Amino acid sequence: MLLRNPRLQKLIGGTFIEWLGIDMAARAEMLALMMHKDWNKLKLLRRARRERRSMVTNFESFIVHSIATGMAKAPGDIAEVGVFQGSTAKVICEAKGEKTFHLCDTFEGLPEPSEVEKHIEVKGRFACSIESIQKYLKDYKQLEYHKGFCPESVKGVLDNHKFCFVHLDVDLYQSTKECLEYFFPRLIPGGVVLSHDYSILPGVRQAFSEFCEGRQEQVIELPTTQCMLIKTTA
Repeated sequence: MLLRNPRLQKLIGGTFIEWLGIDMAARAEMLALMMHKDWNKLKLLRRARRERRSMVTNFESFIVHSIATGMAKAPGDIAEVGVFQGSTAKVICEAKGEKTFHLCDTFEGLPEPSEVEKHIEVKGRFACSIESIQKYLKDYKQLEYHKGFCPESVKGVLDNHKFCFVHLDVDLYQSTKECLEYFFPRLIPGGVVLSHDYSILPGVRQAFSEFCEGRQEQVIELPTTQCMLIKTTA
C-alpha cells in the first residue's frame, strides 16, 4: 500500500530515489530468478538494466520478455507505448524474431496530467529523445518509431495492422484508456495487452476497469505492478 501513496509518488516519481528503490528490488528479484531460470535470459535482463535506466523490476522485465517470446511466431505486430529509455524495448527486440515492432512515445516525457492526476504525475517526466532510443536499438531490424501522443500518432498509420502483443507503460488514465480502445480491437485472438503500474497508479486501474465493463475479457492482475488482458474473441 505504501507505493500507492500519492504524496510519495509525486515526491519521488521519476527521481534517482525511485530508480534506486526499483533497482534494489530488481537485484533481490534477480537472486530469486537465478535459482531456477535460464541464465542466458537473465543475462539479457541484467544487460538491459546496466545499459539504460529502467523503471521496471526484473520480474516485470522477465514477464515482458516471456510474452514477446511466446508471441514471436504468432501473426501480428508488436507495439510498446511508453518507451522511456528503452530497457523493455531492448528486451522485446531480443525476443520478437522477425516481427515488426512499433515504438510509440512522445519522446518528450508525460503529457499534461489531468486535474485528478496532478497530485501524482508531472508533465515531462520520463523524457528521453527519439535519437537516443534509435541509437540504442540501432542493431535491431523491423523497428518503426511513432513520435507523438499515442494513439493519435498512429491513427491512419496502423489502422489496418494486427497485433499479437501490446505493452503499455503510459502512467495516465486518458492515455491508458485511449490506447486500450485503439489497440485491443486490433489484437489477434489470443493476443495480449500488458500494462505496467496497474496496482499502484489509480488512473491506470480506472482505465482498465472502465474498458472491461460488459466485456468477456477481464483484467488478469499479476504479482508485480502489472496486469494483462487476453483477447478471447475474434
